This record gives sequence, C-alpha cells and structure tokens, in this order.
Amino acid sequence: MIIHRQVLKELFWNFTVIVFSMSVILFMDKFVRMTRLFMGKGADLIDIVKLFFYIQPSILLLSIPMAILIAIFLTYGRMATDNEMIVMKASGMSFLGISRAAIILSTACFLLLLFISLYLLPRGTQSFKHTLHETIVKKASLTFEEGTFSDVFKDTVIYVKNMYSKDNFRGIFIYQEADSSMKDPVAIVAESGEISSNVEEGLVKISMNNGLIHTFTDKRSTEITFEKYDFLLTTGIKSITQAKPEEVMTSDLWKGYKERLDWAVELNRRLALPFACLIFGILGPAFSNRIGKIGRLGGFSLSLLIVIVYYMLLIMGEGLSKSGKISPFLGGWIPNILFGLFAGGVFYIAYKDRPIKKI
Repeated sequence: MIIHRQVLKELFWNFTVIVFSMSVILFMDKFVRMTRLFMGKGADLIDIVKLFFYIQPSILLLSIPMAILIAIFLTYGRMATDNEMIVMKASGMSFLGISRAAIILSTACFLLLLFISLYLLPRGTQSFKHTLHETIVKKASLTFEEGTFSDVFKDTVIYVKNMYSKDNFRGIFIYQEADSSMKDPVAIVAESGEISSNVEEGLVKISMNNGLIHTFTDKRSTEITFEKYDFLLTTGIKSITQAKPEEVMTSDLWKGYKERLDWAVELNRRLALPFACLIFGILGPAFSNRIGKIGRLGGFSLSLLIVIVYYMLLIMGEGLSKSGKISPFLGGWIPNILFGLFAGGVFYIAYKDRPIKKI
C-alpha cells in the first residue's frame, strides 16, 4: 500500500539521519585521540580515512539499535500528533498493519547488524589496530617533537631535546614502565642518536650514543653507561590468545568461550545486540500508540530514556558477568529479556485494540 511506503520512507530518512549523527558523536572520542597522534605530524589523509572506516562496525553496533527506536518514536509520535493513527484505525487498518513499516525496518536492521556483529566487527577492529600501529611506525620520527614529551607508545615516555634532521636527534630521555618483558622501570638518557622503523614487524628502533641506563626499585638502583645502545619500541600487536575479545573472530570465540570468561561475555554481546533491533521495532509503535500525542520532541526524549536504560542494563550485566556473579548468557541477554517481555505485553495490548468491522 502507498501509506506503508510513505511511513517506511519517513522512518528510513529519520533512521539514516540519526545513524549518521550517532556515528559522528560516538566517533568523537577516537577522533580526538587520533588528532593528537597524527594531525600536524605528517599522517596521510588516506590513513585517517581508513581508520574512520575500520572503526565503523563497532560504532554501528551501538548506534543502529538506538537509531531504530528514536526514528520510530519520531515518526509514530508525529503520526499520533497529526491524528494519522486515528485515521488509519478508522479506515479499518489493524495495529499490525500500522506497525508494518517499523517491523520491516527493524528486521532489515537486525539482519544487517547480525552480519556486522558476527563478521565485520572483529575484522574491522583488527584492521583499525593494525592501521593505527602501522601509521605510527611509518611516521615514527614525526611523532617526536623538540622539547615535547611523547607518550604515543604504551607505557613509554620519550623526550627529545633537539631534532636536527628528520631521523637524527641530540639529547634524549626515555622512561619505560615495568611490564611482562621487563621487571623494573628503566630510565635512559643519551647524547645523540637516530630513529629507524620496520613497518612489517611493527618495530621502531632508537639507536643511541654515549648514554646512561638507570633501573630502580624500592630497595636498589643500577646504572650502566654505554657508547652505543639500541632501544626497541613495539606497537603492541598481540596474538589471538592475547588479543582483546572484540578483536577475536566469532568462530574462535565460539570454540574457546568455555575456557575464557571474557570471550563468553563478548560472544553473548555480539549475539544479543542485533536482537535489540527487533525488540525496539515492536516496542516503538506499540508504546507510541499507548502514550498518545507526544510529538517529535516527546518521542525523542522518551526514546532516549529507553535507550539509556537498555545500555545501562547491558553494561551492568556485562560487569556482573565479568566478576563471576552471574552467567555470561544472563549478563548479555538480560536487557533483551526484560525489554522483550515489556515490548510483547505492550504490543499485545495495542493489537487487541482492533478497529470496528464495517457492516
């Protein structure tokens, strides 16, 4: 029917605008960090574009369910304010027919988000991390500025006094925290040296001349002088057993979720979030029908409140799962269970409000 196409068209445009807006807002934190690392340091525009593209799956995983609910409340809230829903009921259209456009959009988004969550998310996260570290390595000499402390590399602070050419410096201070490869913190000072990088291995080498290595603990300290010393900085790309759960392929998560709690939490999160699209697709029209004329502003405010409650429950559930207080399945699915029951009840009440059959 023409009316279904018109409602679906309005829903789609509202959804598109909201997804774009949410994506920009959620990207801002990452963008500020990348600006601090790359802007003014010779990074290629293509690298920035690639980083933005690779991070989109993780952003869309959050923004699409939010956009569906907000778009439905905006559209159906306007329809209620303009008495269009009353006209549809009076013409003999059932509530299921009124909700058809929202259900079609939410089903399409469910399938899209399922593909993003299970397939694109881990690949995008891995590509983002590799591109980020590759860019840092390629522009290693440009990440250091005269008279500025640089903390680009994890657990390491580097200060260069003078950069008298692209890769050569005079006067350097390096401080590195203790980690798995080094038991004690270390501080290094040197008169001069040069910087080189290996993009394939993800390594940056600082070759220093005439300096001092100082290691220390609470009880003792050690100093070693040197004429030449090579200090290696790694980008920190880890193997699959060390990688963060969001970087692991879904098939690997499925194989190892019984042995690793964080993998089980991530797997349930990837499966649960797409179903939020279906739940919001049912909840939106039904709730808009029950609360009456709320308009666009009221619909936006109410949908935002519902989204906040949903993600608060999700965050709390994942936190309780990681602490071992509840199972990973319950932690990931409890928002869907609660909102699903609520959406089903409201939709059933709205569905029973059928139009009077014409004689």
